[in-house]
Amino acid sequence: MAAQLCCVDRERPGTQTLGGRWFCDEHYAKATYKRVGVWRSEVWGVVALIVFVAAIVALDTALKPDFTRAGLMLAGVVLASVPALVWLFVFYQQDRLEPEPVGHVARMFVVGLALAGAIGIPLTDQLFRVQDWLYRDMATTILGSVFLIGGVAAFIVYATVRYFIFDSAEFDERTDGVIYGTAAGLGYATALNLQFILGSGGAALGPGEIYVVEVALAHAAFGGLLGYFLGRARLEQEPAWWLPLGLIITAVLNGAFNLLRGQLDTGTLGAQGDVPSFAGLLLAGSLAVVVAGLLYVLVNRDIGRTLSGKQPAGTSDPAKGDRQANYAVVGVFVALLMVGALVWNGAVNGTTPFEKDGFRGSYPATFGTATAQGDVLRVVDNLGTGAEFAIATRAVEAGQDAKAITSQLGGERSTDYALYKVTESSNASVGGKTALMQRFSLVDAQGLSGALPQVMEGIDYVFIEGGRAVVVTLLSPSDSLADVEPLFARFLNGLSF
Repeated sequence: MAAQLCCVDRERPGTQTLGGRWFCDEHYAKATYKRVGVWRSEVWGVVALIVFVAAIVALDTALKPDFTRAGLMLAGVVLASVPALVWLFVFYQQDRLEPEPVGHVARMFVVGLALAGAIGIPLTDQLFRVQDWLYRDMATTILGSVFLIGGVAAFIVYATVRYFIFDSAEFDERTDGVIYGTAAGLGYATALNLQFILGSGGAALGPGEIYVVEVALAHAAFGGLLGYFLGRARLEQEPAWWLPLGLIITAVLNGAFNLLRGQLDTGTLGAQGDVPSFAGLLLAGSLAVVVAGLLYVLVNRDIGRTLSGKQPAGTSDPAKGDRQANYAVVGVFVALLMVGALVWNGAVNGTTPFEKDGFRGSYPATFGTATAQGDVLRVVDNLGTGAEFAIATRAVEAGQDAKAITSQLGGERSTDYALYKVTESSNASVGGKTALMQRFSLVDAQGLSGALPQVMEGIDYVFIEGGRAVVVTLLSPSDSLADVEPLFARFLNGLSF
């Protein structure tokens, strides 16, 4: 008899079946109800957010408010929360005749925000540090966006709905999955936006609000899409691959959006940033509307199929199927993370081999060649730190040693740069070869570029052999030296000549 209790409240007897699950009359009616308020709310929510961000940009442009750093950060934190509040307000205004319990929807938002802050963002930004390598090349951007950024965000939305509301008696309509998934997605987006505001010390109001609304609209769409898969799994008996398929599709869509937005948004978002292109905002808004329309069609199709009696009957215990599907989703998420870890490792630790003029070795795959006259090899991290690794040779006159070569280098650099100073000098052994190591700092005036002067630090290794001096150099902005020095050590120790 237990198998014939209503699957929603698990108290009343089941009188009708839907996809292998038993329902009482009340919950069967809800499960097959075509709820129009949800879709109207989705569209009006998009419109309201676009109008809101347009108003903020117009006011920021017209008034040009002069905030202190603390005031700018406070304003940014408040505005980072506005997209979710706007969506919730519009949803309840449009859907007031058939509402979800406000506490459950708010709980999905809060849980999504909390899980994003406790698990999602630490995974992507602290463990894998995607901000340091994601945009090194197109393949890395695509794979990292799908397997790490998209996979983590999708699983957080899934975990929010699956573990905190899925078995509740309030989850009794097909559209509930879309509602709860959207709320969880907005929670994740709000965590991202708060991290952006706090991490950047505040953002210019107009550009900053464009960014946070883009993020909110996109993640609301991702959450709604995954919520559709969860809604069907809750009220029908789907195969074990159904929910993993939803996770994968959501991750891929997230990655595609991340890639396209990166191509469209070219402005900067800092406190003195320019207004970025509105193209990214229109992309996010279009995505939200298209996904809402697609889900409207899919849900109504599913309901029509049920009412026509074409719904296939389940063949196994639904509760057991739910557990198997959950295990499958966790397994797929782990697989996504593993592939993402391989992408991360390749981006961070991958190398490019070279062989030139009797020198052989490899440099980080994220560096590009910038060899100029007088260099054997020069490679530059153009998309990351701006650090340079260089190999050069020069003739050694009779009686010259490594110290004389470093004196020559000092004279040349004192001419080329505004300030040059050696901070440390000592003997070293590299691969069985004796070298003189010196650390130095200099100020690059960057006169031709018009940029502010920049403090640089570097390391030279000078080898004397066969009538020539081999100089292997690291040059880096001072605040990036600690990050690139291990890469330079690997480059130096792998060098043969």
